[in-house]
Amino acid sequence: MSDHSARRSVTYRFPFKLPGMEEPHAPGTFEVRVEEEQFDVVWEARRPWLTILLPYPGRTEALPVTAGALEASILLDRHTAAQVDSPF
Repeated sequence: MSDHSARRSVTYRFPFKLPGMEEPHAPGTFEVRVEEEQFDVVWEARRPWLTILLPYPGRTEALPVTAGALEASILLDRHTAAQVDSPF
């Protein structure tokens, strides 16, 4: 499926919940795997598939997530951090 893959890390300072999760996950730094599938068309076209690895006691869950949902959760975490860190 994958023609290209990459890894990145995301850090959450506060508990977070992504689509498909039943409960919020504790904060921390998590690995995100990005696999790109190339379409068989005459122009360059790829579809990214993202998976975040969530450690739990005794296991690690690989949760598929869209780029939009991941970025929205990161922005929410940063917004929450800015509110907590604000002196006002």
